[in-house]
Amino acid sequence: MSKIHEALKKLQKQGPAPKGAAGEKPAATKRRIPESVIPIARKKKIEITGEKHHLDEEKLIRRGLLAPLDQAVPVADEFRRIKRPLIDNALRHASHREDHMNLIMVASALPGAGKTFCSVNLAASISLERELNVMLVDADVAKPHISTAFGLAGRPGLIDLLEDETMSIDEVLVRTDLNDIVVMPAGRKHEQSTELLASERMEEVMDELATRYPDRLIVMDSPPLLATSEAPAVARQVGQIALVVESGATTNQELHDALELLDSEKAINVILNKSVYSQAGGYYGGGYGHYGFNDEQNGTE
Repeated sequence: MSKIHEALKKLQKQGPAPKGAAGEKPAATKRRIPESVIPIARKKKIEITGEKHHLDEEKLIRRGLLAPLDQAVPVADEFRRIKRPLIDNALRHASHREDHMNLIMVASALPGAGKTFCSVNLAASISLERELNVMLVDADVAKPHISTAFGLAGRPGLIDLLEDETMSIDEVLVRTDLNDIVVMPAGRKHEQSTELLASERMEEVMDELATRYPDRLIVMDSPPLLATSEAPAVARQVGQIALVVESGATTNQELHDALELLDSEKAINVILNKSVYSQAGGYYGGGYGHYGFNDEQNGTE
């Protein structure tokens, strides 16, 4: 744990994003890149066919889940660096699927750090891999921001799958037109969501997700670790954890408390969010400019 604290301390010297930069609606700008914020993936093989759920990228930008068009390129570059160790870990353990290293939980200590933004953009970046596919799971069942923003609120999802053991995983998956990213919505709200996420049925579902498709990585947007009881239950099922830390906001004590809830034997990576740095200065990975957003303004986190 000390190595994580030491590395984060060095990164936090970059300082927080300028006041007002994060979370504000981007000013109208001329388009500097092609229409799509996410480049089109050119896969070696396409196995999934059929109707796709349409995602309005402009709407996702307004909701703060994708970077504004004039900032999309540097954000994409950052997530290329962020995804690489996660992919390497998954591929290195591909022959040991019981480790669930292809299940990646994106978490934060408290709301507002930008974990949902990181979940969506990490999945979008992984979708560009030619040999890999990606699934995005909305496991933040109390506040399902991805399901809402993607227009999937009310659709059967993770909670329905856990409650009804006769349902199959395929029944709750939605293929989108955002680079064929497959989404599992959160499903309906349930007063016993913590118990469902900690159940044997959850273990069965996660094991099937991890072992069914060897070329698929699963990115799970989880609840904040210190704000809910569901997050530790999700953390037990995954092989890797990407912990989003808000520069200039997440305290060392909050980080320490969040790490205490996680299994120290798991692969834990830190994403320093809403930080300021100079790319010319050779800064590498773990953060991305001031492209974060404010959960109070956008209703997301």
